[in-house]
Amino acid sequence: MKFFKLSVLALATTLALSACGDDNDSNTSSNNGSGTPGVPTQPPVDNSLSDLEQAKEMIRTAKLFVSDNQAVTEAYEGASAIITDQQDDRLGYALEVPNNLSYYMQENNLSRLTAANIMALANDEEFEVALGNISLEPKAGFLATLNADGQFALTGTTEVELEEYEYDYNSQTGQFDEIVIIVDTFDLSFDDYQNALSSNTNTDNFKGSLGFNSIKIGTGKEAILLSSTTKGATVNGQFSEKVTFNDEFDFDEANAAGVTLEKGVITLGKLKLEANDSVIEARNFAIEVMDISKELADGTLAVRTIPYKIDLTGQMIKENPATNVTLTLNALADADDIKKFITVDSTGNIVESASNFVGMKVLLAIKGDVTKNDKLTIPLDFQAQLERTARNAVELKGLTASVKGKTLFVTGKSTLNNDYDVVSTQFIIKQNNASITLNVDEDSDFITDSNGKLGDIIVNGKDLGDLMDNDGKITAKFTDNSLIVL
Repeated sequence: MKFFKLSVLALATTLALSACGDDNDSNTSSNNGSGTPGVPTQPPVDNSLSDLEQAKEMIRTAKLFVSDNQAVTEAYEGASAIITDQQDDRLGYALEVPNNLSYYMQENNLSRLTAANIMALANDEEFEVALGNISLEPKAGFLATLNADGQFALTGTTEVELEEYEYDYNSQTGQFDEIVIIVDTFDLSFDDYQNALSSNTNTDNFKGSLGFNSIKIGTGKEAILLSSTTKGATVNGQFSEKVTFNDEFDFDEANAAGVTLEKGVITLGKLKLEANDSVIEARNFAIEVMDISKELADGTLAVRTIPYKIDLTGQMIKENPATNVTLTLNALADADDIKKFITVDSTGNIVESASNFVGMKVLLAIKGDVTKNDKLTIPLDFQAQLERTARNAVELKGLTASVKGKTLFVTGKSTLNNDYDVVSTQFIIKQNNASITLNVDEDSDFITDSNGKLGDIIVNGKDLGDLMDNDGKITAKFTDNSLIVL
């Protein structure tokens, strides 16, 4: 049933599959004044319509979604990638440069690295190991500094060469000679990059930051620009005991001495990525995490970091196809449930204790416009809330999807197996007093009866039609013998 798989139920099913474990405490059906999407509620009933017209109006709205979703799918075929594979590689390596330089400076007790210093280290084996498979040719003014508190700063431009290695057997020496192959070269510029995610002071309450004015990767049409008006991210961590945050502690994984993260909060202000014809902006982002740990039989401590709260507001602007869409996601798992019911097993895997479950909710809103061929503007307007209500159940508490002033409201429930895979889902689609119940199997295929009926179209308790699937052709048949083909 193409319409449902492409739009309302596709969104609901995707959330049910992927959001198992998240929660949210937003409320209201519109905006709560802070930009946070509200919990979806069913729109008011249009009592001017007869029962039969309400049944038909629900199907007509569904048909609008068919048309719009097909148009969106066609418009985005081949256009979903924001950056190319080469740009993606460059981005990853660019963000490694400050980390690698900081590591080298820590290991060698250096407070400054100038362009001249780096050029002088071109053949230094330790420096080459620290940089990995890249080499740098910095311009004048390139400067990295590291102060006594472990705070790192970087500014200036360098040329970056990405290297791969091949090995050729030398018959005269009986050894393999290493051959360096330059696979890519690009310019990389840092404007006031600062990393204060390490500290040489023992503390169990760490506060750090990571930010920059801009990072430019490449030149011309291939350039990627990362920029921030709020100096990037802040990191706060409450730990089980005091520790020094340098090379003996990794924020992502507690060290072997047994330090665990009791609560970590990472917040990101306005971060913008510009590449090709696209602009992606994270306006606000915050994530909260905690550690769950267990001492294994071999005496090592297995520590797993679990995110339990996410708040995100982002925007995507794209020239072709013309796009301006805002996405808001709020998710929260019950922190007390995680502490009580989540453990690490003997093999180091995260498990949920038997007969218990972690309470979770997710609230998602997508709003904006996409344009096909610069002619057809397609508005996107979705809001959805999911909640994990039992160990084996995720409920869609409400989803609204609007098109051309008409709104469908969807509720549903997915049943999970012991591996947390969805084995069945039931959705109830409503508009005014009309509704239809649809069932989906573990393969995400809609279930029909022996006659090909997907479900009854019900209005005020009366059966006013059937939704049929005849070899992939979806048709609504009403009691007055009229038909609407989706």
